[in-house]
Amino acid sequence: MASSILTEELGPRGRRRVAIATAASLVLLAVFAWFAIRQLADQGQLDWELWQPFIEARSWTFLLEGLVGTIQAAATAMVFVVAFGFLVALGRLSRTAPVRWLSGTYVEVFRSIPLLLLIFAVFFGVQNFVDLGIFWSLVVALTLYNSAVLAEIFRAGILSLEHGQTEAAQAIGLTYWPMMRIVILPQAVRRMIPAIVAQLATVTKDVSLGFVISFTEFVRKGQSFAQNEPRNNLQSYFMIGLVYFVLIWMLSRLARRLEVRQRKRYGAGKMVIGGGLEDLEALANEAEMDARVASLSLSRA
Repeated sequence: MASSILTEELGPRGRRRVAIATAASLVLLAVFAWFAIRQLADQGQLDWELWQPFIEARSWTFLLEGLVGTIQAAATAMVFVVAFGFLVALGRLSRTAPVRWLSGTYVEVFRSIPLLLLIFAVFFGVQNFVDLGIFWSLVVALTLYNSAVLAEIFRAGILSLEHGQTEAAQAIGLTYWPMMRIVILPQAVRRMIPAIVAQLATVTKDVSLGFVISFTEFVRKGQSFAQNEPRNNLQSYFMIGLVYFVLIWMLSRLARRLEVRQRKRYGAGKMVIGGGLEDLEALANEAEMDARVASLSLSRA
């Protein structure tokens, strides 16, 4: 399916308005930055003794213990997220109505519940039946939430393949599941690799919510570090945010590089998403409807 978002080119007046708005925004941003820096300086937040601990190796040794915990939880959760998300996506595309309904219910329920509530529910609820521990309670909650999101990405990726692939597979006598296994899924997986890497960045950020159940992750370590003398809460959280920015930026760049590489190598089409998951679901529903129409036309022929 080839999808595009049409935009109207700006005229001279529109370009002038955009230029004026951009200049005004930059001026306001500069004023805000100057005011913020001055306020921080007046309150002593820029004093050297508050920032000095972050040039010491022992400080980073302490903080990076939490980062290791964050990466371990994110990597473990992502394995289950991909597996469950893939199964749910196949369930959403199943020709068996009960399987489709159950998969759709799973997606709608778990992507609608705030992740923080899921973490509490798993840690305090499931613990009454199974002793999961802090680490696995967080992993299960991350899996439930992110697999529901990734399932829709997988579904859109599968449905984004050209109708000719399905028609060619049907023409040589392949039934639905052999067609999915041999023809559709190998091509769709290549398209979805950038989305999987991008979702890993999201899972990595979501691990920070584990502090509510006392999981030793990066933010919690930074919180503990800030309680030392001198108390430097602002500085600690700034450095934690900086490390998170670098980590997520690297994952985002990797996802972008993989996307460009696989499009160039395999000639895969690009799914254009404008506003988020709702647009992604709309594209998936559109592709699903097109596929059903094509399949009906083929059967009538």
